[in-house]
Amino acid sequence: MNVIARASEAAPFDAETLRSFDAPDGQGRGLPNHCYTSAEWLAQENTRLFARTWMLAGFCHDVPDRGDACPSEVAGMPLLLLRDNDGALRVFHNVCRHRGAVMVAQPCKGRRLLTCPYHAWAYGLDGSLRSRPHFHGGDRHDTNPGPDAPGLVPVRHAVWNDLVFVNISGDAPAFEDHWEPFTRRTTDYDFSALRYAQTLDFDVKGNWKLICENFYDAYHVPAVHPKLEEFAPLTHRIGVQTEGPWFHNTNPIAEPQEGRGLGMPLYPGLDAVGQRTEWYFVLFPTTCIQIWPDQMAVFQFHATAPDRTIEKIHMYFIGEAATDPAFALQRQDVYDMWTELNTEDFKIVENMQRARNSPAFDGGVLSPFWDPATQHFARLMAQGIA
Repeated sequence: MNVIARASEAAPFDAETLRSFDAPDGQGRGLPNHCYTSAEWLAQENTRLFARTWMLAGFCHDVPDRGDACPSEVAGMPLLLLRDNDGALRVFHNVCRHRGAVMVAQPCKGRRLLTCPYHAWAYGLDGSLRSRPHFHGGDRHDTNPGPDAPGLVPVRHAVWNDLVFVNISGDAPAFEDHWEPFTRRTTDYDFSALRYAQTLDFDVKGNWKLICENFYDAYHVPAVHPKLEEFAPLTHRIGVQTEGPWFHNTNPIAEPQEGRGLGMPLYPGLDAVGQRTEWYFVLFPTTCIQIWPDQMAVFQFHATAPDRTIEKIHMYFIGEAATDPAFALQRQDVYDMWTELNTEDFKIVENMQRARNSPAFDGGVLSPFWDPATQHFARLMAQGIA
């Protein structure tokens, strides 16, 4: 069942703007202001972009056992992660087929059936419709709707370690191909050693793209992040590299700090170089991953309005370090570090959001060394929205 209608709006960018995205490094521009301020543009992102690619929707740890269910939202659509009777993870549109009520509003455990809160239609953990009370009148129940009855609509999904990705339109490239640039660059890391620890939540008064663009912008580090500059100086950094939907870079670590590799167990088998290396990735459009020798931080952006984004940072550590009370202080150092770093960034993001109302900004004057990724991001936006 294809639940995504193809949009019929006119081309979102004029020819001059499109040419600027492909101009030589340092001569092009980034996205124009309306991409950050328009509700209509955000609606196009939901239907044309987010619904058609692979998006992070949730985590296996949200539904660890049979009968566990957890609601999620992607592209403005309610989804449901579910662990079925065989222990397999499933994803459905979180919508009853009768009158369109949301099936599961809060995480729940140990369910044998999913029952709609509106008219009590019940579905099995495989999504099949099992019963429709009073369907033919008072006390005239449909207790055996049959295999052709309208069940919950499944969503194409894929799992990498603990992360669950969805492709709502169902026609994105194979997930393995989509993920391959990350796999190829991280062969030294035993991600199976990671355990989920905690999620940090932030409410940002800025567009999701400004947060994402800031994430791969190393140029701002000396001015905005003094501790990060000490940790990984700009003089040792290079511009962010790109490959398809991936933005990636690696930096040498001068010395471990509290919250950055001090006192926590490291990935097993890392060599001396890996123990002093930071990786960061952006998976277009809304997922970012930071890999340090002692942790993985997964950033997830939820665009709730043109000028508001909910950012979640999902923290993973090595083995028992994720939950053992003996590492509580070290974990808190990491959480404090990320909170401080992001608070510094959010001040800039909110500053830039206000500036996007000014006609004096037309996409920017870009650095040929630091900003080619900004043009690549704009090209991906143009391709995704087209």
